[in-house]
Amino acid sequence: MTRLALALVFCCLIINGTVAADQTCKAKATGQKLAGEALISFVKKCETDVHMACAEQAMGKMLEGPNSDRFIEKCVTKGVGTGPRWCVPHFCQDNSDCRGGAKCAVCWAGLCGN
Repeated sequence: MTRLALALVFCCLIINGTVAADQTCKAKATGQKLAGEALISFVKKCETDVHMACAEQAMGKMLEGPNSDRFIEKCVTKGVGTGPRWCVPHFCQDNSDCRGGAKCAVCWAGLCGN
């Protein structure tokens, strides 16, 4: 009985850790109820961390050149939870700063996206 309980607790910890690891920067910031400069600072750091992790994944998959760039862009977009880095401009102060397509129309935490 004790082994079953320990196994169940262990499985729950693994599942919770996986869910937490899969959260986007936007979801984490929203969960922490960040606002203003704290939100912008958090998202910029989180975006940098996501970019580094995506670059490492691309290297692990032995992607090079345009294939690596496309993989990293898609990976960062998913990890940050807003728009792609190719939104023009990428950084913003309000919605009117964001242009470049439907997925780039909203300014959130200083990033153009959706």
